[in-house]
Amino acid sequence: MLNRLQSELKTSMLARDAVRTGVLRMALAAYKNEAVAKGLGPQGTLTEADGLAVIKRLVKSREDSVAQFEKVGQFERADQERAELEYLKPYLPAMLEGAELEAAVKEAIAQTGATSKKDLGLVMKALQAAHGGAYDGKLASGLVQSLLG
Repeated sequence: MLNRLQSELKTSMLARDAVRTGVLRMALAAYKNEAVAKGLGPQGTLTEADGLAVIKRLVKSREDSVAQFEKVGQFERADQERAELEYLKPYLPAMLEGAELEAAVKEAIAQTGATSKKDLGLVMKALQAAHGGAYDGKLASGLVQSLLG
């Protein structure tokens, strides 16, 4: 992921794409900060899972900002955040949605033998083990609760 961020940053700088360059610089800084926090130093390379977690945090932050800006009527700022999201999302894996997510949740429920909402943690743990971060945790949790309800 580090190499991809660096090469795309270079490309965007050469193309003089200011918005994309800013977003990629910010993502690279967050990546390097995480590497330092993990004790790898600023030149360290994170595991794919850790690099993905950094990008997910950035995406979540932008999504939250869009909601907050829209809530207070600052639609221009919300649009800026959405534009940044469009540059970050390609770094995320394809997400399980709809029928695929429901099938994965049902499989996790069957695998764990869950029968009530008390088993939510077990099911979510099984889902995480099987699919990593390729799903929306809120949606999955709601689905588990409705299926076990």
